[in-house]
Amino acid sequence: MTRGKTIVKGAFILTLANLVTRVMGFVYRIFMSKALGAHGMGVYQLIMPVYMLVFSLCASGLATAVSNCIAARRQSGDTGGTGKILLSAVSFSLLFSFAACGAVYFGAEYIASGILHEPNTLLALRIISLCFPFMCAGAVLRGYFYGMQKMAVPAAAQVLEQSIRIALVYFLCSQMLAKGLKYACAIAVMGMACGEIGSFLFTLAVFMPYKKALSKHSRLTYKNAAKTVIAMALPLTLNRGTASALSTLEHILIPQRLMLHGMTNDSAVSLFGGLCGMAVPLVMFPCSLLSALAAAIMPAISEYHAGRNKAAAARTLECALLFTTVLGIFACGVFIVFPEQICRAVYGRGDIAYLLRMLGLICPFLYTQVIFSAALNGINLQMYIFKLGILGFLISIAAVYFLIPRYGIHAYIAGQAVSAIMTNRLCAARLEKETGRFGAGTAAAAKCLLSAAAVLLCARLVFKGITPSLPMLAAVIGICFAAYAVLLALLGLSVPFGISRAKFMLE
Repeated sequence: MTRGKTIVKGAFILTLANLVTRVMGFVYRIFMSKALGAHGMGVYQLIMPVYMLVFSLCASGLATAVSNCIAARRQSGDTGGTGKILLSAVSFSLLFSFAACGAVYFGAEYIASGILHEPNTLLALRIISLCFPFMCAGAVLRGYFYGMQKMAVPAAAQVLEQSIRIALVYFLCSQMLAKGLKYACAIAVMGMACGEIGSFLFTLAVFMPYKKALSKHSRLTYKNAAKTVIAMALPLTLNRGTASALSTLEHILIPQRLMLHGMTNDSAVSLFGGLCGMAVPLVMFPCSLLSALAAAIMPAISEYHAGRNKAAAARTLECALLFTTVLGIFACGVFIVFPEQICRAVYGRGDIAYLLRMLGLICPFLYTQVIFSAALNGINLQMYIFKLGILGFLISIAAVYFLIPRYGIHAYIAGQAVSAIMTNRLCAARLEKETGRFGAGTAAAAKCLLSAAAVLLCARLVFKGITPSLPMLAAVIGICFAAYAVLLALLGLSVPFGISRAKFMLE
């Protein structure tokens, strides 16, 4: 199999695994929200930033470094050097993750009461800390398989992790709910920890047959291997760690600033859980399709940019943005027109419908960020992405800190809107400079708005007063999207649904 076909096959496997795990995760989140309620989801969402911060600092950069180093050495056939690089990275990840494990486990009481201001997180923090070494070592081992273009292994590990998590929580959560919220959240976190451990053991078992080949003699010393890994991993870790730390700060501040708005601790955590644990996942669920599109355009734009073919790069970006506009405006309309029906069908409650409606207004800008980020990655502007990410977080944190005490949760969503619009404008300006002018899509956006409004408002009149089940809601949205596509085709905007115009992405 040629290298190009191997890459395409690997991208397809990862995309399929990503779609499967996203759907599984979404179903899992529905079950969790019904079992724990908004307050429980708020407690769970407070723990997640700690988990992601540890991953960013102890594994993310190392895993990417291993993947890149092994991909480079794979061409030279230096399997011994590959083994030394992998062992160095695993050793560093274990060293850092055991330190993080000790810090979170023994400092859980201070983190829960002094930082998160939520005593119910204490037990969950201690449980999640125990999986840090498995999580980090597993990520580095998966980096080896990414570098070797054996994508089926990390894909299977993803699905296995999600399966273990769902199964454990499904069978134990009802028993723990009777003991109180603290234990129910602890079971949710235990499911995550067991999923990470199961994923690590699976990846290790698959890796063992390769161990002998990686022990061959190499001129690369362990000292130089360690230097190579650190040199590549350090900037990645600093970038991702900084972004993760800002995200953690944002999530910690939201409930605390809501309390200054006049809410009690329980109501603030419940609102936070309804927003970040229920409404945001609904709005971001269509990004499963955009993640696959982003994975397709990134190498294409990289190739065109390297060949100085600005026209082809601009066409690729224009087509991707057109599809994103079509999807984003339709999703925006769905969340604005059917927020209560969606919330009742998915979560069995309608009190977060206003949050979903407000977030729906900004989802086209959030979706566009996915494509812009992929395009900027394709032309090696990772540092620019990092700077824009920091700018976006600073805007959002400023809204949380200064405006939530006065305006409540609306200030946070407004901050997200300003952040998304500003970063998108800056991304568009930089991409236009690098790839040449691409279509702004104003006329296309107007056609999408008119078509979505016509279809969804008619559907709203037909289903007024009806609370559909989840299958019925999915069918209604599917029919609406088909009608939307037909209207767009009649208006001369059938590009996103045609294969011929997208064919250049796969060539």
